[in-house]
Order: sequence, then C-alpha cells, then structure tokens
Amino acid sequence: MHQAQQTSRASLLAAALTAAVALAQPAIAAEAPAVELAPIDVADLYIKTIINQDEASVAKLNAYLRPTRLAGHQSAEYASYTDLKAADAQFPTETGKLIADLFPAAMRAAVTPAAELLAANVIAAKNGAVCKATKADPVTVENGMQTAAVSFECQVVKVPVTWATASQQLAKSGCKVEQCKAGLQKIAATYTSAPKQTWRAVFAVSREKNTEAWRNDFARETFDEIWDYL
Repeated sequence: MHQAQQTSRASLLAAALTAAVALAQPAIAAEAPAVELAPIDVADLYIKTIINQDEASVAKLNAYLRPTRLAGHQSAEYASYTDLKAADAQFPTETGKLIADLFPAAMRAAVTPAAELLAANVIAAKNGAVCKATKADPVTVENGMQTAAVSFECQVVKVPVTWATASQQLAKSGCKVEQCKAGLQKIAATYTSAPKQTWRAVFAVSREKNTEAWRNDFARETFDEIWDYL
C-alpha cells in the first residue's frame, strides 16, 4: 500500500505542477525588478501562482522575476499559465487512470468515470484553496544573502481520508462494480462538501543584492505539502 500511495502521489504532483519552471542558480548581476515588492507580497504571488494558478498573479510574478532571471541567464518566464492550465486539464484523465488501476482489471472501464470525477474534484479543491501570506519576519543576512521568512495560511478542505488512501481502501474492500462506482462517487463528493481546515507554513524568499528580486529556488517543495491534506 505504501508503494501505491507514493506512486499515486508522485504522479499527481507531476501532473499538477510540472509546468512551473524550476529556478536555477541565483543571479550574479541583476537589474532591478520591474516593480519593487516586499517579501510578503512576493510570497503571496508564489502562493497564487503555484497553488491557485491565478492568471494575473502568474503574469505579475513573471514580470517581477524577469530582470533577475535574465541576468542569471535563465529563461525569461518563471511559469507558463497556459502550461499550468494544460496540466490541470490532463489531471482528471491521468490521475483517474491511476485510481481505476487500483481495481480489478475487469471493472476498470466501469469505474473510470467515477475515478476521473474524483480526480477532477481533487484538483479543483487544490486550486480553490484560499491562501494568503500573513506576516514576514525581519530580514536576516548570512554570507551576503538576505532572507525573509514569510508565514502563510490556507483554508483547505478537510476530507475524512485523503483521496489516495480512500481509493486504495475501497479497491481492497472486495466491492462489486456498482458498489465501487458508488464508493468513488462518495469520496469525490467529500471534496465539494467537506468543511475547511487551516494549513499554516513558512515560505522563505531570498536575494543577494537590493537590486535583485526576492525569490525562492525551490518554491514547490513548500507548496507540495498541500497534497498531504487532499
């Protein structure tokens, strides 16, 4: 079961987030960002880009990071809104197949629509999480690197059991085709009717010079934790 959970989780994360372009090494000589932003505002843009895939935030974050990225010989765009939405569109089909494959081969075709519905509700719940940066600690300086730790919180659905575990439990329950379909539909419904819970975490942004953009080279590692709640 552990291996199946890891496989499902890895595939889910890949489908949802592969379009977010990973940042490379810090820039060496960057021009000033197009717009000066405080660390808390930058963190908020990362949150809305990676978790919510908000188009305006993607555009604003790209514009803010562009001078620093170009100075560091990186691609101009940090993230592609089009690619993010394309990954979302593929998520129900790809993850639905992972879910359906948990069931006996003879019933996979029958349970696939319910599995895809569940996957669609999961990605919608992720994208619909209400998040905000709440406070930034004072900037610290170490080895010439300025860092600000930004606290944030998200309101995320509080499902009884996460989709991967619930699907695996159902598949191992010995349910008949109609029971399995109904079970998947019931799991899917929890993502639209469940109450909310608060997820709190800290996201750090750094820069070497005052003329550079605040950034996080491993932004997704923090935000991937949201899947633990889904």
